[in-house]
Order: sequence, then C-alpha cells, then structure tokens
Amino acid sequence: MNEENINVNELTISGTINRVCKSDFEKEYIKFGMTIKKYSKREEKIYTSLNVKSDLYNIYKDLFFKDNFIYIKGYMNSYIDKNKIIKSFITVTDVGESYKEIMNGKATPYIRYDPDGVMVWNGKRCETDPWDFNNPEDVKKYKELVSMLKEFK
Repeated sequence: MNEENINVNELTISGTINRVCKSDFEKEYIKFGMTIKKYSKREEKIYTSLNVKSDLYNIYKDLFFKDNFIYIKGYMNSYIDKNKIIKSFITVTDVGESYKEIMNGKATPYIRYDPDGVMVWNGKRCETDPWDFNNPEDVKKYKELVSMLKEFK
C-alpha cells in the first residue's frame, strides 16, 4: 500500500479530567471532559470531550476522577448536529497513568482496591465466597478439596 494513502486517525493526549458524566448513552460509553495545556508562547488551555467504553471505564474507574492527570490513546470522532454544527470528540481506546504505559502497553494486569477493600483485577471484583457448612453441596466440595490437598502436607 502506498504510504500516502494510509489514513491515520489515532492520537495520544494527556490532561486533567474536569468532569465525568456517569450517565452513559445506550449503556455503552461514559462521557468525560479533559483540560489540556496548549503549548505556545502563551500558555492556553484546550477543553475536549471524550467517550470511553463502559468496559474500559470499569477497569480503570479509579483513574476517572476530577483533577486527575491521565494519558489517553484514542481516535477522533465527529458528527453534525441538528443545527448543522460539527461536534467533535475523542473515543478512548487506552488509559494510563504514564506516557510510557500508553506507548509501550501494559505489561501486567491492572490491579486496584475498591473503597470497601476488595481487590479488583482488570475491572472484576475478587470477592471471597466463604463455605456454607449447612449446605451439603459446600460440605462435599470442601471434603474433596481437603482430600486433594492431603498429599501436599
């Protein structure tokens, strides 16, 4: 393919979150806004609107709070509204706490803790499920587990 014919639409930006709209449209995206510094002779600010898929938001939701500085990888999107005005926004494909994380990818799973102390592994809570010894099925599973582990004592 001729290099002049390649359509490049990916971008990388960093900035401070200025709002997060918890209400999503069609349960697929979460909207949030960022303030980005424009580097010129006068330090100016740019405000942009972004969409992040709910799945990605749930993995990194502890990064999505007001005044947090984050790095974003995504692509430009736009539409023309009913007044014939072009509306632009960025659709996020990756989120990180550092530029290196965004450019090189994440080497390990993303682990965090919810406010109630439960570990969250890539957006999924790791809840403990204690044995119910009044339930015959749990008693049976427990006995099977104990017998399997006997050889390691």
